[in-house]
Amino acid sequence: MAIAYPKRTETKNKNREQLVDAAERLFATKGYQHTTLSDVAEKAGLHVQTLYKHFKNKEELASASASTSIGHLREHFDAASDEQTTFDVWRAFVVDSLAGLLPMGIGEHKREQLRAASSMMNDKYLLIVYSGYEDVLTEHLAMDFQTDPKTNHLPRLVACMLWAGNEMALKRCAGLDTGEDVLNDTDAIVKQSLTVIDDIKNTFASYTR
Repeated sequence: MAIAYPKRTETKNKNREQLVDAAERLFATKGYQHTTLSDVAEKAGLHVQTLYKHFKNKEELASASASTSIGHLREHFDAASDEQTTFDVWRAFVVDSLAGLLPMGIGEHKREQLRAASSMMNDKYLLIVYSGYEDVLTEHLAMDFQTDPKTNHLPRLVACMLWAGNEMALKRCAGLDTGEDVLNDTDAIVKQSLTVIDDIKNTFASYTR
């Protein structure tokens, strides 16, 4: 049975959801450093003072937004069939995530970030997100490999490869290694991202039982 919230509480919850969703999209396409709270409020269609009623600073907003993104990954696993491996679920998750983000375009600051050696050093949002992804992937890879991550490092090693592979695909699309920037080409980004996942999957397919 759905909970019936008072109108004021319902509006407050809706505003928070809009702010978190806007932050998630902007941090991913513009970069954490170059996204302001005013940017987030504008993207959410709300006044910045409304944002401050929910989050005292950008770090707090980034943490909430990252938790939502990690939650989306858990939802994919919850909805997956028993026949799907962790690689299959991650593949579907990446496709869905790109479909939601790429229409917004990749900003110039994000391009510069992807080309930099320290691309995640100052991105608190990505650091939290990828750490959460790693934990979720490790949990499910351990089940696929039928091994205990407490005594076997393979599940977490492969989990690291999967999330880092996602970042690597974007770096290549930004021209790192290739010298060709194709971040405006949605199909190229999707293809590069899935190629990386499939390469990792093929490498460790024999471990899935």
